[in-house]
Amino acid sequence: MKGLHIVGWMNTLMGENRLEEIVDRNCDNMDVESVEAILDIASMCTNAEPEKRPTMKRVLQMLEEVMSPCPSDFYESHSE
Repeated sequence: MKGLHIVGWMNTLMGENRLEEIVDRNCDNMDVESVEAILDIASMCTNAEPEKRPTMKRVLQMLEEVMSPCPSDFYESHSE
């Protein structure tokens, strides 16, 4: 897919139901639910309509929720 930017690449893979190609094959023993959640976040970040993409602050919150065994309320209590 030479010359395709990340938004187009992600949308192409999503449209063709080929999301497994996004994950590096060298990554073993991944938690499937976490990977799916991260891919959902990635798909939000690569929405073809930029105004529908989450802010980086929101992305950080979502990633923390996915990666943390106990979701933190740090960002909620420190939000602007």
